[in-house]
Amino acid sequence: MRLDAGSFGEWLAEMRGVLRGERLAAVPCGECVGCCISSYPIPLRRQDRLARAQVPEQHLIGAAKPDEDWLMGFREDGSCPFLEQRACSIYADRPQTCRDYDCRLYAAAGLVPDGNRAAIEQRVRAWEFRFGSERERSEAEAVRSAAQFILANAAQFPPAMRAGSATAAAVLAVKTYALFLGQESVHPAEETVRGVIEAARAFDHASDNA
Repeated sequence: MRLDAGSFGEWLAEMRGVLRGERLAAVPCGECVGCCISSYPIPLRRQDRLARAQVPEQHLIGAAKPDEDWLMGFREDGSCPFLEQRACSIYADRPQTCRDYDCRLYAAAGLVPDGNRAAIEQRVRAWEFRFGSERERSEAEAVRSAAQFILANAAQFPPAMRAGSATAAAVLAVKTYALFLGQESVHPAEETVRGVIEAARAFDHASDNA
């Protein structure tokens, strides 16, 4: 069954806003709880203090100090410790990572999540974007081209960018897709890698100063 992922152009603008910290992801999840049952460790940042206070101690990973980030683990079945009857029991206080997560990111990049995450992969393969213009189709093609390039050349990126991860590659692709719009000439991979790194850092710098 195909699922309506919405207008690609609108989604792309909104996703870039999420990555800038300007808005929260608005995902039409329906009854899907794939991201809540897929053995995801969730970063708990300093602003997630309300969520952190409610995490059972056995699900905290690492011995972080009070001013450091933590990781929240998952139950033996891979589900989030806050998932109760297929719903988040702390939805109003959920971590920022959960607020930002949008599995349509993988569909846009033509990727699937790393690891054995069948529920999310099934959802990703079902998403189908709508295109209202040739511009939107070109943008979608550019995002996919960027993601494929980043994964293929992951070893040339700084380790901190984790470019070999499907998630990181998809995020980088959304940040830097403009470099791949209407590409006709072939540039050396090293030159394109530098361009992606610079564009991603410029995107993050603009977000930090917003």
